[in-house]
Amino acid sequence: MKREIIPTFAELERHKKLVPEINPAAVIAMLGIKMASEEIQQSILDVLQQSYQLSEGKFCALVVLHQYGEKGVAPSELAAKVGVTRATISNMLRRMERDGLVDINPAAQDGRAKVVSLTKAGCEFMEEILPPHYLRVSKLMEKLTEAEQKELIMLLEKLSA
Repeated sequence: MKREIIPTFAELERHKKLVPEINPAAVIAMLGIKMASEEIQQSILDVLQQSYQLSEGKFCALVVLHQYGEKGVAPSELAAKVGVTRATISNMLRRMERDGLVDINPAAQDGRAKVVSLTKAGCEFMEEILPPHYLRVSKLMEKLTEAEQKELIMLLEKLSA
């Protein structure tokens, strides 16, 4: 069932009479982006959780580590890329190390610093789950033509700038 965007366009028009700078279309567009994003994200996360027991944070961390490959990444940089605190990434990494997905080793340049990388099992796990994940995402986006997808990318980049 599709959720209704609240406030309605009519209600926003009423507020615009009080504050003329209000742009009802902008508010409705932003709320629509938020709602669509939440629905898409939830459908993706449900599969990751049910099929692979992966939380959003753990999946994001594994994707970043997969991109870094053998060279690995510092835990603080990983936390920044995933958008979590250092404490959160530390706990997450301990669990993933226990599960055999990551190695945490001293950095080559500074033995006090740490570098995190995927284990062979972690790489194999990501190679197993990423293709079906990307296929699910592709299918979710089939509602838009390729031209619309490219336009959406451009518009989202413009909003993020």
